[in-house]
Amino acid sequence: MRKKYLWIGLLAVVLLIGGGGYFYHWHQQQQTITAVRKVATTYTKAFSQQDFTKMMTVVDPQQLTGGDYQYTTKKVIARNVAVFGQIGASQMQVKQLKVTRQSAKRYRLTFNLNMQTTIGALKVNHYSASIERNKGKWQVVWTPAMLFPKMNGTDTVQLAWQQGQRGKIVDRNGQPLAEDGQVTQAGLVPNQLGSGDTKTNNLKQISQKFGVSETSLKQSLQQQWVTDDSFVPIKTMTEQTALTGVTYRAVSARTYPTGEASAQLIGYVSEVTAADLKKHPELQSGDTIGKTGLERYYDAQLQGSDGGKITINNGDTVSRTLLTTKKHDGKTIKLTIDRTKQEKAYQQLAGKKGAVVTMDPRNGQLLTLVSSPSYDPNLFATGISQTDYAKYAESADQPFLSRFTQRYAPGSTFKMLTAGIALDNGTITTDTTKSISGLKWQQDSSWGSYQVTRVTAADSENMTQALVNSDNIWFAQTGLQMGSQAYLKGLQPFFKAKANLPLTMSAAQISNNGKLASKILLADTAYGQGQLLLSPIQQAMMYSAISNDGALQLPTLLLNQTAAKQTVLKKASAAAVKQALVQVVSDANGTAHDLQVSGHNIAAKTGTAELKQQQDTTGEQNGFLMATDADNNTYLTVAMLEGTGSEDVVKAMQPYVASLY
Repeated sequence: MRKKYLWIGLLAVVLLIGGGGYFYHWHQQQQTITAVRKVATTYTKAFSQQDFTKMMTVVDPQQLTGGDYQYTTKKVIARNVAVFGQIGASQMQVKQLKVTRQSAKRYRLTFNLNMQTTIGALKVNHYSASIERNKGKWQVVWTPAMLFPKMNGTDTVQLAWQQGQRGKIVDRNGQPLAEDGQVTQAGLVPNQLGSGDTKTNNLKQISQKFGVSETSLKQSLQQQWVTDDSFVPIKTMTEQTALTGVTYRAVSARTYPTGEASAQLIGYVSEVTAADLKKHPELQSGDTIGKTGLERYYDAQLQGSDGGKITINNGDTVSRTLLTTKKHDGKTIKLTIDRTKQEKAYQQLAGKKGAVVTMDPRNGQLLTLVSSPSYDPNLFATGISQTDYAKYAESADQPFLSRFTQRYAPGSTFKMLTAGIALDNGTITTDTTKSISGLKWQQDSSWGSYQVTRVTAADSENMTQALVNSDNIWFAQTGLQMGSQAYLKGLQPFFKAKANLPLTMSAAQISNNGKLASKILLADTAYGQGQLLLSPIQQAMMYSAISNDGALQLPTLLLNQTAAKQTVLKKASAAAVKQALVQVVSDANGTAHDLQVSGHNIAAKTGTAELKQQQDTTGEQNGFLMATDADNNTYLTVAMLEGTGSEDVVKAMQPYVASLY
């Protein structure tokens, strides 16, 4: 019995010793696998992030030589930077990472790689490398095949690139408003700048001449890719100035032939930012994107996509093609704008704060959308300097503001709608005459000190004479006679009409709350003041009802797009108002008499909207003009100048209106 227990004890000891040995061996193996996987993860994570310096911390520096290559750690880093930089690699993602044991001192690392390149998405399978233990450390054995599988030491990666052109923006006649072209770019050449004080003085002169800070110039020279012979871009120029260390070259860039004349409408493109890349992962660093205006609104249609081939070459022979994509050019956007009219209207504003909207009232096609003062979008397409940008951004003239979409009190131009509505609902007829005494009037003493004023003292006026003289009192009395309920009913169709345009524009408003609760507000609204707010575009749209026999024409900006009409006035009412507006020009006493063009009938209405804080004081004012072809209905234009009266608008716009015939 004792013998039996002795054998059982001996067996237990043997099992315990054996089990302990197995556990020790298993534990060592798990530590090894963990260490190897850590190396694999460190390598692939750094590789995918293109942090090649960190990647090389887990590569064996003693095994960088093969039959047809001989590298150092620095050369491997440089080779990776060159290869992946050349193809525009980004968003690199390691997939299906595996570590497989081959022997006690060797493991096999395998993975696949997805990335975006300059010409599209690329998937690369079958990366493979050894991870070997050497002097107590596990390290990756790097070979050229870790750039791309099956590459050898003499292979190169080549990109044959075909750039997809950005689509044009053109006017109704096919004339370009935005297109890809060539500009002159100034750049620094480091080895021509000299050194020490000479270099400092040269950079100072360049900074002063080009309006680029010395700090910015120095930062440009410190970029990783810059060599002694590099061309380091600094600014797009219209002329070339001889400066030490500066050379010039022609580069492809977005150009804007009308420059300042269409800047707020067309907008501009510039290089993508980090924020842009997050929103648009299909883009690459260095790509351009529409930033403002129609360039931004239609960016998806305008964007082209690059094409080409990425190949592995051995000398002049293509060993393997990694990726082939076909380039696609962007769509051409054809606008209703007439480039010649756009430039002429801008010229007539002469740099003053204002806008000109011209529409074909028969179909709603917008012929001009002009805002002044403006900026040169060509400066933005290739990277505007901080100095030039600050001049625009800090200007009191607000050159970035699209004044054709901003809302203003329309002033006396609005009287034409009051007249049309009053005719429609029977408040007045064309023969209705009002007898008014003096230049000031109030309904009763409940108005306190407030009075409606006019410029011309006419004892007796009918509707036509009131429009010719632009009599505020006549229209205030008409509004009060009509009453707020009837007036609002007549206004609603005009204000419910919505323009479907690729522009940011707040809705037109009758008043702050949409009501005309007080008698004073009703009276002021009837002659175009009160709390009315309309953009020049909205004015043109509403006033088209007078040109179109009572049919309001919605506007459009795309030549292949039609816009609807909707009846808002009776034909007879619109015709009567239009005939009265012809006399605003033809009558020697008419406020738009200086607008006349020999041989043509023009229907027009002027307006001066006063922005005074208190009555009978001096204050800001904006001048307006509505003019339309009374013979053939070929145009309707609304012009506005800030800070002046309607007389200046008529004077500025007469040559432009004459050019429309």
